[in-house]
Amino acid sequence: MSTRHVIVESTFAKADWRRLIRVTGVIVLCLRLHAADPFAENVRPTEALMPEQEQKSFHLPPGFEIQLVAAEPDILKPMNMAFDAQGRLWVTVTREYPFPVPPGKPARDQIKILSDFDENGRARKITTFAEGLDIPIGIYPFRSPANVEAPKRDALKRESLPPDGVSTFQRFNVSTNLTWKCVVWSIPNIWLLEDTNGDGKADQQEKLYGPFGWERDTHGMNSSFARGFDGWLYATHGYNNNTDVRGADGHEVKMNSGNTYRIRLDGSRIEQNTWGQVNPFGLCFDALGNLYSADCHSEPIYQLLRGGYYPSFGKPHDGLGFGPEMLTHDHGSTAIAGIAYYAADHFPKEYRDSAYIGDVVTNRVNEFRIKWTGSTPLANERPDFVVTDDPWFRPVNLQLGPDGALYIADFYNRIIGHYEVPLTHPGRDRTSGRIWRIVYVGQPSRLSPEDSTVKKKSETGKMPVLRPATLPND
Repeated sequence: MSTRHVIVESTFAKADWRRLIRVTGVIVLCLRLHAADPFAENVRPTEALMPEQEQKSFHLPPGFEIQLVAAEPDILKPMNMAFDAQGRLWVTVTREYPFPVPPGKPARDQIKILSDFDENGRARKITTFAEGLDIPIGIYPFRSPANVEAPKRDALKRESLPPDGVSTFQRFNVSTNLTWKCVVWSIPNIWLLEDTNGDGKADQQEKLYGPFGWERDTHGMNSSFARGFDGWLYATHGYNNNTDVRGADGHEVKMNSGNTYRIRLDGSRIEQNTWGQVNPFGLCFDALGNLYSADCHSEPIYQLLRGGYYPSFGKPHDGLGFGPEMLTHDHGSTAIAGIAYYAADHFPKEYRDSAYIGDVVTNRVNEFRIKWTGSTPLANERPDFVVTDDPWFRPVNLQLGPDGALYIADFYNRIIGHYEVPLTHPGRDRTSGRIWRIVYVGQPSRLSPEDSTVKKKSETGKMPVLRPATLPND
């Protein structure tokens, strides 16, 4: 071999080594940066913040303000929320999650009712409607006449109107006291809880449907109860569990892993609504009655078409194909939780007709503008609506309030994953939880003249209380 060849080979060898050193340096730097990023760790290395400190960590678009509605110790870890016809906020809260109550031990989970909100959104009154529950998630509060069996009510509703145009049911409904009830999931059933004496606490409990599967995975159970325009209550069935359940009419529904279904409030019938999705955890309706879901491991948003099939882990469709896509990416997350369609007029126009979803892995609230192409809605990604400097923020549920504000249940925690971190890890928080309220306090001049519901700040600099809209009774 000539000296020239040796020199050339040596030069190439040095160049390769330099390149390798540079690449290695970049990899080491990336690993160090990744390790230094608290949002990249499955077990967040930072310490918990007080609610007032976390409130300062949020970043929202100009003109928006985030307010603290409730926090520990008044509530524990929130799961799902729902407003009632009086504008009160019902919240399922847990201490048990992710472990079900051991046999022989008392259950400690609860349903809280938040009301009497001040000008800054804080709930001045928090009461306990029910306790002794086991990882309650989905919830739907309503009121109806007490001590009247559902078949009798239905028969009264179907009767023909007398000459005066007022049915017996209408007379009965007016003359009878209404009692507050709620439909709630708590291992292993969907229950009907009722306050029969008006003291604000449930004193009767009736099984509506169940048992449902829960043994294989407590992060894949029944949640996101949403009342449809058709009177049915819609719900999600989560990942990895198997369920074989019937209504009082004997109609059987079998579900494996992600699905959606609907039920009658009197326990008479359950029907499967859609097949597939991996672990849906969020349902909402738009102003026209279209139903949307938030799913994990497939795509963040789907429009749910009754009888439709949706992608899951290797499951086939029915031969007609999967339901239409609204977007084609997973938003960089494996855990989407909670969805709210903004159909009010408190936010500026550019933030309306959008779907807001919680991302508990990236600690953000994402916004997607819904645009229709023919009969198909598409989700166009917009800048993140809520970001934070606190990696413990976990937005598991979102609700549009009757005041036009957006409410967020924050399952405040160092750890969120079920499979990435052992369930027994001591870093899992069991007591911290917050409810947030997002309002628009910007100058109305940004909006068109017809946006009269957006009010200016008062001279004290505080947002006036927005009165809840009147909602019909069941």
